[in-house]
Amino acid sequence: MSFAKFAKKHATTLVLCVLSISAGAYVFVVDRGSVTTEEAEQRKKNVVLAWRPDEITELVVEQGASSAKLTRTPPDALGQRFWEVTIGGERFPAEAQIVDQLLGTLEFATRERVLAPDSVDRAASGLDAPRARIVVTTPGRTTTLAIGGPAPTPAGAAIIEVHEGDRTSFQVITKELVTALAIDPSSLRSRDLLPYPASDVARFEIEGPNGKYALARPTDGGDALKLDGPAKEAGRRASRTATDELFDTLSRVRADAFLSDEAARRASTPTATLTMSPTDATKPKGTLVLGGACPDKPDLVVALQTAPTRAAACVSTTFLDALSKPESAFVDRNAFFATIDEIHEVTLTAGDRRIELARKGTGFHERAPEDRDIEGATGRLFLESLLALRAKDFLPADDRASLGLDPPQGKVRIVSVLPSRSPDGGDDDRIEELLVGKPQGDVVPVLRTSDGAVLAIPADRARALFPSKITLRSPTVIDAPETSLRALRITEGDRVQHLERTPEGGFALEEPRGKNLAADLGFGTELATSLLPLRVERFVAERDDGSFGLANPRIVIEADLAAGKDAGARTVRLLLGAPTTGGSFARIDGDDAVFVIDPKIESAAGKWLLDRSIFTLDVAEIQKVTITPSDKRKPPLVLDRAGDALRIRGDEAATAKAAAIRDALADLVPEGAVSVGPPRKEEGLDSPAVVITIERRGLDPDAPATVDPQRTLRISLGAGDAFRGTNITYARRDGVDATYAIAQAKTRVFLDLAR
Repeated sequence: MSFAKFAKKHATTLVLCVLSISAGAYVFVVDRGSVTTEEAEQRKKNVVLAWRPDEITELVVEQGASSAKLTRTPPDALGQRFWEVTIGGERFPAEAQIVDQLLGTLEFATRERVLAPDSVDRAASGLDAPRARIVVTTPGRTTTLAIGGPAPTPAGAAIIEVHEGDRTSFQVITKELVTALAIDPSSLRSRDLLPYPASDVARFEIEGPNGKYALARPTDGGDALKLDGPAKEAGRRASRTATDELFDTLSRVRADAFLSDEAARRASTPTATLTMSPTDATKPKGTLVLGGACPDKPDLVVALQTAPTRAAACVSTTFLDALSKPESAFVDRNAFFATIDEIHEVTLTAGDRRIELARKGTGFHERAPEDRDIEGATGRLFLESLLALRAKDFLPADDRASLGLDPPQGKVRIVSVLPSRSPDGGDDDRIEELLVGKPQGDVVPVLRTSDGAVLAIPADRARALFPSKITLRSPTVIDAPETSLRALRITEGDRVQHLERTPEGGFALEEPRGKNLAADLGFGTELATSLLPLRVERFVAERDDGSFGLANPRIVIEADLAAGKDAGARTVRLLLGAPTTGGSFARIDGDDAVFVIDPKIESAAGKWLLDRSIFTLDVAEIQKVTITPSDKRKPPLVLDRAGDALRIRGDEAATAKAAAIRDALADLVPEGAVSVGPPRKEEGLDSPAVVITIERRGLDPDAPATVDPQRTLRISLGAGDAFRGTNITYARRDGVDATYAIAQAKTRVFLDLAR
């Protein structure tokens, strides 16, 4: 059929279609600049009737002689558009948070009331010269808000003039809304001074007071940066902790205030320079120069962005500190780069011995030499022992054979999650391998294949690199609750202490014997809870080779345990050997495995577990206090009970002094006991510096408040010394066969009175 015949046959239909399309186009074009009925109804209380944020092409903010124009960038590769701001003819990235706040305020702003046009005097209302103006442009429509002078009510309110297309209205808005809208145009400029985020940078060159070096991303897709020329340590892996700290600091390089080029030039004294080479080679390098105190803000430092654009600002000195670190701060001494939660597979090989472990749910699965599931705590302890490996130093890598690395004595392979840096890519595997050499004195050479560095690992820690029976052993070596404890016996040299658990849950002192000696509930509980159940810090050897100090243990702790679900009543003996990093070497008597225990166990067991409450008293019971100095020429100071207070005899008006003495008496709690038996000469108690005699009333609250001689306390304060890092005074209470250490901060009041 010819077109002419077709057109003639369907002429009516074609005409209707053309009219329909034309009408739709007309409605679309006209409606884009109009307020729809639905908008007018839904936003009838809003300051701006029509709000279509996705259609905004331009937004201008004016305040006095200052102005800023916001425009959107073209879509990037991901279709995203960003705001830019033009100030003084220069274009800058916009501060996204401030822009979002302003757009949100405009969208949801509501008025207090509408004013009749004929009731508004433009000049008197400040609208001829408004304090601020906002102009929003969308296709076919321009909306202008002019913020004028104050309105009569409410307090702080202002009158605004709103032009929307051909509509004009006068409205009253609140003080809070005025503050939110009348922003400083310069605040729309982004305060980020770095041209690129750290994730988009391939190379960081740092030149500071401690030299010049660079950090470069690997070209193989890994995430471990390496030190690059001109660094002395070029080629070595950079510390993950150090680079993470640097990146975190760089992410917070924000202008506190911008400077003019002239002000920056006068104030700048370059101290450190950061040059950033972006991953996208088509983009220019970025350079930031820091140094010099900011004008009027000496606690801030001048920062100059000299490329790819120029900017000058005041920033925190934290950023200068970050760029002033020496190259050595970035050298990675850790054996592995992965974190514990990233690791999903580990293999240890030495000769024909092999251990292979993989994650399984919240726990682990051993693939070799056995096929079994491993508890999460056991697997994590093993991984922690590997990740704790850190070099004391680096060894020359030119003669691997002499170091036992060619061939190696063992090999460790860790597979971990390598997070994808691509927005649409999945995670990959990060593979790390170590080759283990022969011991060289007190270190073991370990080749880190990722960068070829040979690490000198302490020999006692390097045992974790070899497969053994203890590699995947449960860290709980005494699996019993604290409530199962029935008795404790602690032997340290000549000192023996024996405590029995009482039915009430306390402790009775069986040894040492002495007048009025008793067990301290707090100290006993501290030792019991640190000991049971006993979870080791790490295993170090299948058996004692004589290097752990266990042949003649420094401390032996015996614990009598009641029968439990899986075991009968038994006694376990914990032997503590030489101290080491993170605790002390130890083993259970009858079990060859050597491990490291938490230092708090030795701290709890290595002290006298004697009652500290012997110095505790209720000041309300005190009837009289006599403080007698050693100098017989000085009279004693006496305090007497006077109603609810203690008063100094002969100086009743010195209430503050009396109160200080009262409070010090209530706070005479010792750090602990230091010796048992008669006082030692060095304790200075043969002729004490001060003797405090405290006379108390009887225990019957209904009886007259008279002194009960049976309840009188005498406390002697002797020489000063240091005890567990605290300056102390030796002290004894009459009738107790032990000397205690009380912090000098608590005894100073009494010692000052004796001087």
